[in-house]
Amino acid sequence: MKVFNKNRIIYLLPILLILSLSACGKKPTIPTYDDEIDPVDEIEMFGMVSGIDEVNGKISIRSIGYTTDKEFSFTGSADIQDKFGNYIAMESVPLGAIVNLTYDGNRDKLMSLHLTKDETVEKLEGISGARIDYLENTITIGSKTYQMSKNTSVFSDNKEIGLDEICSEDQLSVWLYNNMVCSIYVELGHGYVKLTDYASYMGGMVEIGYDVIVPVTEDMLLTVREGTYTLRISKGKDTGSKQVTVEKNKEQTISLADLVVEPKQVGSILFKITPSDAAVYIDKVRINTEGAVDIVYGKHRIDIVKDGYDTISGTISVKEAYKIKEFTMKKTDEDNNDKSSSKNDKTTSSSTRSSSTTETSTETTTENSTEKDVNTETGTKTKQKVTVKTPDGASVYFDGEYIGIAPISFTKVTGSHIITLSKTGCLSKSYTVTFTDDGQDKELTYDELVTISSLIE
Repeated sequence: MKVFNKNRIIYLLPILLILSLSACGKKPTIPTYDDEIDPVDEIEMFGMVSGIDEVNGKISIRSIGYTTDKEFSFTGSADIQDKFGNYIAMESVPLGAIVNLTYDGNRDKLMSLHLTKDETVEKLEGISGARIDYLENTITIGSKTYQMSKNTSVFSDNKEIGLDEICSEDQLSVWLYNNMVCSIYVELGHGYVKLTDYASYMGGMVEIGYDVIVPVTEDMLLTVREGTYTLRISKGKDTGSKQVTVEKNKEQTISLADLVVEPKQVGSILFKITPSDAAVYIDKVRINTEGAVDIVYGKHRIDIVKDGYDTISGTISVKEAYKIKEFTMKKTDEDNNDKSSSKNDKTTSSSTRSSSTTETSTETTTENSTEKDVNTETGTKTKQKVTVKTPDGASVYFDGEYIGIAPISFTKVTGSHIITLSKTGCLSKSYTVTFTDDGQDKELTYDELVTISSLIE
């Protein structure tokens, strides 16, 4: 027979009662630890977004002024906000954006990312007609000129591109840090328009897109901002138009055979030029400015020339019945030669900005038998030449004018220009170049064009 200890039973009753009551309530959480995983180590960082891989949940951040990236993983739980404190998706964060972020240093995992509110950071959006000086490493936006750092980053779509891949037709966003350009994002890029059936319009003017107004030449290829426009072309009394849609990085062939003839609207323009005896040319034709001049509606090329003064060149838009346009010329700066010579002492290598192009200098040669003479609206022709060596077999265009098949040499013209490369079955590509009259020839070497078939999976 078993004998139970009554005292022990009485002693255990309170304990059993406590356990029973605990089971009826909320069970306390007992922390567990994994010795192989360290606790969260929050680290703050200030930098620029240089890459986003949404498929694999990765984001790359580049410290301001540097070229190396640090990669973090992110999930949908990451705290992502715009500069106003609104929550946004990762897909709404643009490349080149300057941000404040917090990450777990033990796991390289993004915890929060906020578009910075720092007062030293400024974002300029919707910029058109920006002018880049590759020699001075500056960008002019409107009336202001900003210095670019040697590590200024440029992005388009979801990748980084070279600074020389920006064209004047592109629409840009620019991030400034301490008033210096930190990054540039191409909001709207450019495509290409090739004209056919143009014989009857040779010598006329074609207008398309933003400030693209050029003479009609043989086999021309125009670089135009992506979008839908009305292409207008005129020669003498003949004027026609056609709707054109330009897609980014794509080439569009437009026939001029079926243009819609437009009724001509004419506006009277009274030019007030200082000095009054300057020569005025509209679409390369000199006009008499003693009274009002009748000009067809639309955009037209204007050049104002006088010895001892800086030439004024640009476009005017005629869209009113009567308008007074005033221009004041500046006297030629006698120190320009000294400034030019000092600039020529500076050398610029496109390879430092983009891995896709290499520029080298060689001594001027006297052999110019294979050199192609080019026509251009801007700049001054020099005695030197430019040679595009590669990609071999590509058609080469200089400011939209066809000059031949690479390798090809042509007259070097000072100033900023666009070189476009085209080849059947490949995506066309444009590069911006800047030349000076420095007494040297230039050789340009570019990467092979991307084949369309390689983009089809």
